[in-house]
Amino acid sequence: MRLILSLMLILPVILSGRIIYGGPGDRISGFAPGDTLVCTLKVTVKVPARIGLYVLGNTEFDLSNPILTYPPAVFPGYYNPTSVQGTNNDGINLQVFSNSPTMTWHLETRGSGNFTTTVALDQLYYAPNGEPDPQDGQDPPGGNWRSFTTTFVEIANGGKTNGWIPHDQDYIFQAEEDDEPTPAAGATTTIYYRLYAQ
Repeated sequence: MRLILSLMLILPVILSGRIIYGGPGDRISGFAPGDTLVCTLKVTVKVPARIGLYVLGNTEFDLSNPILTYPPAVFPGYYNPTSVQGTNNDGINLQVFSNSPTMTWHLETRGSGNFTTTVALDQLYYAPNGEPDPQDGQDPPGGNWRSFTTTFVEIANGGKTNGWIPHDQDYIFQAEEDDEPTPAAGATTTIYYRLYAQ
């Protein structure tokens, strides 16, 4: 009898249980058992439009290296790097990032100036990774090889990248018959890469 009486008191509460909603900062309460309490809140995520540029590759052409033949049998002679900083044995590692589906990114490069008075900036060439080497005596080298200039030149463009994408560049040096010896430590120019989106 006591059980029946308890069920008669509890059953209406269970059957008439309510769902009570509250928002951020609300302190809600209800009957137990029976009522269900639900609090809601909002989570906001803000992702900015971003571009990114990664370059690795201080590069050296040492024409005194014993594995090379200098002077070449015919000028101009073309030489691959003898020392690179990254994992691209023929030049530099370069990656680009953009998360915007509505903007176009532009990748450009240039050099700061000549190596010496007789070794010009335009004797340094670049091409997309994997470009075949030119034959000695061929001037200009042909293919996709372009010489560096002191003015920015676009080398790639695109849209959303879905992560970092590679744009590695190969380098070759064009030895010419009027090149004079550099200082023992070598002669250096600075190469710039810039990325912007619009």
